[in-house]
Amino acid sequence: MTNTKRHPAVIELLGGAPMPASAVTTTTVSSPTPQKPPKRPRKRDSRSPRLRYVAALIVVVALLGWFTLRLLSSNDERTQERIADETDTSETAPTLDVTPPALASAPTTETDATACRTDPGDQKSGPGVIAAFEHAYYVTRSGTAVRALTTPDSSLPAKEKIQAGIDTVPTGTTHCVRITPIAAGIYSVALTEMRPGQPPAQFPQTITAKELDGRWFVDVIN
Repeated sequence: MTNTKRHPAVIELLGGAPMPASAVTTTTVSSPTPQKPPKRPRKRDSRSPRLRYVAALIVVVALLGWFTLRLLSSNDERTQERIADETDTSETAPTLDVTPPALASAPTTETDATACRTDPGDQKSGPGVIAAFEHAYYVTRSGTAVRALTTPDSSLPAKEKIQAGIDTVPTGTTHCVRITPIAAGIYSVALTEMRPGQPPAQFPQTITAKELDGRWFVDVIN
């Protein structure tokens, strides 16, 4: 069998020498790997700084409020102490053994033996007529009114002499009388006379009162 060789021109026409089969390589095309979607950037929480600012502001306001309350409380305590110091006159103000007339102006009864009376009194009882007698002398300043509260046969002076005695007492003089029963119709009387600008003067007395026709009168003063 004749081995026929191709003409070089044919080889060139066909595109050159044939390539051996072993030279042919098969290229394997792999499918592209799907890419993961990019992570979305995390948004910065714009509320965090604002919340921190609000919290800090609340703390500051609370501290200011506490400080203000402490300051007001301290000032109030100092004011109360100052008022207490100004009104505390127990160590400097003189004390009297008698009740001031302004505090003893309310009517009292004979059962209240400790009362110091300045009321107009009445003729319903022995203490009542004694209080009326002293009221007529120091408040009404009438000798006639004083003598009208005594028994007709009393040893007390006439109304003119009583009036003369009243006129020697300075206007504005006040009084206070304590009446204590010691027997039937007999009373221990502590009369306090307070003249303007002078210390109180006390006059102990024993007064006998009588009931005539349902009314009481002063009979004897010792």
